Amino acid sequence: MIKRKRLLMHVGPVDIYDEVLYAGLKHNVGFSSEEFVQAFQFCLKETRKLFRVDNSYQPFIIPGSGTSAMESVTSFLGKDNKVLVASNGVFGDRWVNIFKRYPLKVDYLGSEVGDYVSVDKIEEKVRKEKYDLVTLTHVETSTGVRQPIEETVKRIRDYVDLIVVDGVSSVGAEEVRAKDWGVDIYLTASQKAIGAPPGLGILVASEKAMESIKGDSVAGYYLDLRNWLPVMRNMEDGKGSYFATPPVHTIFMLAQAFKLIQEEGLDNRIKRHEKVAKVIRAGIESMGLRLVAKRPESYSNTVTGVILNKVRAEEVLKEIVNEGVELAPGVHPALQGRYVRIGHMGWVTPNDAVVTISAVERTLRKLGEDINVGSGVRSAQAFILDG
Repeated sequence: MIKRKRLLMHVGPVDIYDEVLYAGLKHNVGFSSEEFVQAFQFCLKETRKLFRVDNSYQPFIIPGSGTSAMESVTSFLGKDNKVLVASNGVFGDRWVNIFKRYPLKVDYLGSEVGDYVSVDKIEEKVRKEKYDLVTLTHVETSTGVRQPIEETVKRIRDYVDLIVVDGVSSVGAEEVRAKDWGVDIYLTASQKAIGAPPGLGILVASEKAMESIKGDSVAGYYLDLRNWLPVMRNMEDGKGSYFATPPVHTIFMLAQAFKLIQEEGLDNRIKRHEKVAKVIRAGIESMGLRLVAKRPESYSNTVTGVILNKVRAEEVLKEIVNEGVELAPGVHPALQGRYVRIGHMGWVTPNDAVVTISAVERTLRKLGEDINVGSGVRSAQAFILDG
């Protein structure tokens, strides 16, 4: 029974409200129906609010995942354009794997494990060489490390044509102000902090970015945003439109998630995520375990990587399910088998954080990890009570 009543503290997909799931239980609804068009229209308008942009930014909601949103960025690039990838880890590196499939020139700037890319080094790089596009990762899902996006963009804005931010593990839980910060393309996915099921890549693009989309592009067919642009514009005008079959029921669920975000208030949502993250970290550190993220300023609101002292990560992941909690495996090659990830985004609450810390304590004790048993839960509770 405990295993069946599972708390999903994963990095995505995340625990989903029943009413979000129920919103997808629609019978015989076509993609050109008034009901669906209205839901899509609502989602596009709410997408702008999520990224804190106005009508000068074009929203896109396309079938796929965060990776589909990432690859659609090739729509803004022409042959032999020069790109700089500033990567905090595994998913930042994914930009390189994407861009190398296209006739582009790609440079790479990485970071130490557990740290973000040096803003000084990024600025130095773009001052020396001219780049058509630079990619940044707001929260690196493989480590839980947060890049200071506002500061980074401010330092490089005058030297780069287009700036892209991967906000897959940040948007909806971290402060995001795409227009105020001067970000041209900001992207995310439905299954993370937004709290909807997987299946949608979501992004906004500035006027400057949309100007570049008019020229020749290296993009393929399905993820060429020029094919999706008429659909987005028609849907926002309340007109049915088609390029490829949209995930109809996932859009209804996204619309319900947006309604709940609206009810909570985006500022309140960000504060809730920040509190839950601090509760988790208080518990983990009090047990005597280390975090993957090395500096407090790089701690994220959505993912915490936990380094294990003795036991293997796969043993923890297998055993903790028996305690009714599911965590995510660590995927960074430099720490393979030595850490697990706790995802705390979407509809997560301080109560969920305490349950998770309790399950981690019991699991690690069973497996023989040397921890301060009970101190994690006490510290988590104390943080909730005292802030």
